[in-house]
Amino acid sequence: MITVGFKIYKKYIIALCVAWLAFAAHAQQDLMLTQEVFSRVNKNPAATGNTDDIDIFLHGRIQWAGVDNGPKTTVLNVTNYVEKIHSGMGFSMSYDHMGIGHNTTNMKLVYAYQIDFSERYLLSMGLGAGVQIGGFDYTANTMVDVNEYGNDTYPYEKDVRVSPDFDLGFEFSHPNWTVGLSITHLLNKESTTFKNGRHLYVYGIGDFHVGEQVILAPVVNYFHHDKTDVFEVGSLVYFKRMFWGGLSWRPDLHDKVNPSMLVITLGFELKKFRFGYSYDLGLGSNDKLPSNTHEVILSYGIAKKGKRK
Repeated sequence: MITVGFKIYKKYIIALCVAWLAFAAHAQQDLMLTQEVFSRVNKNPAATGNTDDIDIFLHGRIQWAGVDNGPKTTVLNVTNYVEKIHSGMGFSMSYDHMGIGHNTTNMKLVYAYQIDFSERYLLSMGLGAGVQIGGFDYTANTMVDVNEYGNDTYPYEKDVRVSPDFDLGFEFSHPNWTVGLSITHLLNKESTTFKNGRHLYVYGIGDFHVGEQVILAPVVNYFHHDKTDVFEVGSLVYFKRMFWGGLSWRPDLHDKVNPSMLVITLGFELKKFRFGYSYDLGLGSNDKLPSNTHEVILSYGIAKKGKRK
């Protein structure tokens, strides 16, 4: 009885083991994207409506380019600010391909209410609400026992599960800095094959003039999920608010899953159009994979009549 039962369910055990190994590099956790500083609403809904324009933001990341089934991420944010109700609102969608046969899609409506404490201090409180769609394709994995193929118990269809998903966040801003805190996937204490677990994000962003045409923008990021901690510190330098470049560093924190990284970023903005590119260079002794990880952002701001007070 035990032998027969094991044989029937062997393919599921193999699939789950392969899935677990595929997830180990970024096991059911959101990725820290370097250029999210420009549009943070997929990680913190409190950042919704932080510009006067209708902002359309597209973000793509290919991790370990050239490695089969390496992680890939796409983010689309569309946000707007409504002066009459002191609120930002919009839509955020992210897609993660996390390994062989596995992907997760998040789609949320995002809302933020802003309180002006004075002309220089602003508190934003945000909520994101939507769904998380997790999919796993068992047939994308190679079975050890070729005799399993064609059996009645062999799964031929992709398993897709939909669950509600909520984010909560806060941002406190001054003309020279912004600090933020958010919790994503509020309902999910732990990660599973089909949904990401709860994440905590804390960050700070600076904006300091060091000359008539040069602005220094230091950035500090941290997120915690389960037993994973990722920390990033760096800075961007803007010239004439048109061109920017910068460096950031992610120490490995004794974490074999997230080796130390040096990230190089370049970009420009012209007539409401923005383009940015970043490249991850592995530094840690635990880094056994190629450094060719790329991020690209494209965004465009649609100007509206009038400005917020």
